[in-house]
Amino acid sequence: MMRPTHGFTLLEVMVSVAVLAMIGGLTWKSFDSAWDLKQRVERAEERDQTVRAALERIAREVSMTFLSEHYDHKRFRERPTLFKLKDGRGEADLTVTSFAHERLHLDAKESDQALFEYKLDNDEDGGRALFRRVKPQLDEEPGRGGEKAVLADHVLKFTVQAWDPKSREWRDEWDSNSPQRNGQVLIPPRVRIALTIKDEQGKEKTWSTQARIVLGQPLDL
Repeated sequence: MMRPTHGFTLLEVMVSVAVLAMIGGLTWKSFDSAWDLKQRVERAEERDQTVRAALERIAREVSMTFLSEHYDHKRFRERPTLFKLKDGRGEADLTVTSFAHERLHLDAKESDQALFEYKLDNDEDGGRALFRRVKPQLDEEPGRGGEKAVLADHVLKFTVQAWDPKSREWRDEWDSNSPQRNGQVLIPPRVRIALTIKDEQGKEKTWSTQARIVLGQPLDL
């Protein structure tokens, strides 16, 4: 004699579906949290790498700063090669002439010398970014021309200080063409550079480095 078979009741099916949905939700939440953590770690690593690369590039280019007394005195009212630092504490504007220029085209009428400027400015999104301007031709208008590009974004502070060996202190202002520097050191032997940004927890984080300038005296060739 065959026994009658019994299926699941509607209540049992509903309980099973609810349990499966709860397990699926917990699993999804776990994977979502892990993915979010992975994304935040990758963004932090990318940000750190960008800041370090920016500091290394600035330090390398600044280390090859030079001044030259060999220029057309009739054409230029003052020496076209310079080391100029303004507002060094937090809103630095650093302009130097350096032998660090790299020619990107074989037929470019450029040499290894160029004018470099580093300063904070607003980017396309309205945030603050560190910009680098390169001008291969030295002329009477160092503040104009050249190509400008972002070195690092979301920057809160850009600090540059020049070491004055005479007074033995870090200075936030420096102008190699200033009359006040006549008879004094025209090029600082060391430059301290720092970038401050906001990390993933909303806290300020600062990276810093130093550049030693090799050519301490103006060239007179």
